[in-house]
Amino acid sequence: MNKVPGTVVITGAAGGMGNPAAIRFAAKGRSLLLCDLRAEPVEALARVLRGTGAEIKTLAGDIAAPGFPEQILEVLGDAPIAGLIHTAGLSPTMADGPRIFDVNYYATERLAAGLLPRFSEGGCAVLISSVSGYMLADPAMLGAIRTFVATGDRTGIEQFMADPGMAYAVSKRAVMHLVEREATAFGARGVRIASIAPGFIDTSMGKAEAESNAQMRAMIGMVPQRRMGHGDEIASVAEFLLSPAASYISGCDIRVDGGIVGLLGMRSAGQ
Repeated sequence: MNKVPGTVVITGAAGGMGNPAAIRFAAKGRSLLLCDLRAEPVEALARVLRGTGAEIKTLAGDIAAPGFPEQILEVLGDAPIAGLIHTAGLSPTMADGPRIFDVNYYATERLAAGLLPRFSEGGCAVLISSVSGYMLADPAMLGAIRTFVATGDRTGIEQFMADPGMAYAVSKRAVMHLVEREATAFGARGVRIASIAPGFIDTSMGKAEAESNAQMRAMIGMVPQRRMGHGDEIASVAEFLLSPAASYISGCDIRVDGGIVGLLGMRSAGQ
């Protein structure tokens, strides 16, 4: 199968997962649109990557702005989209609950819907969820999240929005269900959509969360791989998902967590 024509769009491109993804795709000579909140870091990355000969465009702005998907399409001009790697998001120490949910879920939903019509057949959208979404165990809460994604009814999740940690976990679980929901619409256009659930990743965001959360530090010590993950280990899975080798993967979430979710699940089952 030939390489899908078009540009690979990477959000959060200057961050700990977006940066290695940009490096990987630039090394393949792919055309890239690098998006980030601030212009300076993403422009600095673009200058370096243009040295590989890759065509690089940039866009600075808030992904939660309602018109951000349209800004992406405007920068692309007539170019189709071969892939989306959406790493931009907020963790619990970065904002209040409503802002976290707006960025992590609503902006993601708008981005997927807004960019889908421009995808080339054979393309793929990769969203970032989180293992925190697997840490939610209450059946009523899980049902409320699924109902929200299916219907837009926030009644069952509204109570969790005030707490940044809960808003984050709920938003990431909702992203998993968004991928399930959108697989049919993407498939109708010959496009795939999937999400990656990173575990504890050694990025500036991951370190900040670990410093502020004793429970998280304890869980890092329990990871079967005995270390934090690296941003490039997320980027490598995104690269795979955008490749022909993943041509039958859609509508699902892939854990890249060093085994921590499986370990915790087994321990819970053994209680």
